[in-house]
Amino acid sequence: MSYSPIRWLYWLVFGLCVALIVALNLPWPGLPPANPSALLEDPWFLWGFTYFGLLIMPMAALMIDDGRRRGMKWPFYVVPYFAIGIIPLSVFLARRPAVETHDRPTPRLLEQRWVWVLLALSVFVISAIWLPRGSLDQLRQTMLQNPGLVFMWLDIVLNHLAALPLVQADMRRRGAARQSLWLAAIALTGPIGLCLWLALRPPTNRLS
Repeated sequence: MSYSPIRWLYWLVFGLCVALIVALNLPWPGLPPANPSALLEDPWFLWGFTYFGLLIMPMAALMIDDGRRRGMKWPFYVVPYFAIGIIPLSVFLARRPAVETHDRPTPRLLEQRWVWVLLALSVFVISAIWLPRGSLDQLRQTMLQNPGLVFMWLDIVLNHLAALPLVQADMRRRGAARQSLWLAAIALTGPIGLCLWLALRPPTNRLS
């Protein structure tokens, strides 16, 4: 079975992320006392937490569809993905066969366009509510008091990048136009671009 030629990179991301999470949760000397209540008082943290939750939804949809077509046991990756983000996703990408082997249509639930439009609008709503009320200094202080959650911000960036091979495969499967433009928009906007792609993508092309 052939795999992606850059699967080593996904394994590297997995190893580095595990090491970083462990390091962030160690009781380093000089850290200020933990203050979990600060998380609920920080608008930028609340924005980031909700943004990450919205990002997971279209990513999980792409993982389910892609995993089914490649004969993978996708629940073993998707279920923990909701809890720890990039770690199971990087394993999914590293173990993902290079060729689709199963002629399976996209689950009907994942083709509900209104759901993806609603999620894309939700990103705008939470941004309008929380971003104007927060500040970088407050966020920095919050993260200093809760270093274990600093990883969330890196997780968001890594998920933006990890979305690209999944979306690219979906675009090729569907014979989509303007693929480079879509990929650039998704890399920059994350859940907004992902949800709009899922809402506007053409019907799937079945395997021959």
